[in-house]
Amino acid sequence: MQIKNNYDITWEKQDEYGKKEFGNGIFNGEIGTITNIDEQEKVIEVKFDDQKEVNYEFSELDQIEHSYAITIHKSQRK
Repeated sequence: MQIKNNYDITWEKQDEYGKKEFGNGIFNGEIGTITNIDEQEKVIEVKFDDQKEVNYEFSELDQIEHSYAITIHKSQRK
C-alpha cells in the first residue's frame, strides 16, 4: 500500500485493447501487488488494483508498506 502521496512518480497502464496509457501520481491508500524484484537494478515493480504499473527504486521503499493487516478506516482510503 502506498502510504505517502507521490505526485511525481510515473506509472503506465494497458487498456483492454493493448493501448498504453501513461501518467504521474500514486496516492496514499492505493493498494497493489509486487510483481517483480530486480536486485541487480535495485527496482521493485508494483501493479496497483487499478492496473497502474510503477517501478520503485529501493531508495523509495519508504513510500510503501505491507497492507495485510490494515484497518477498515484505511481500507476505505480515508
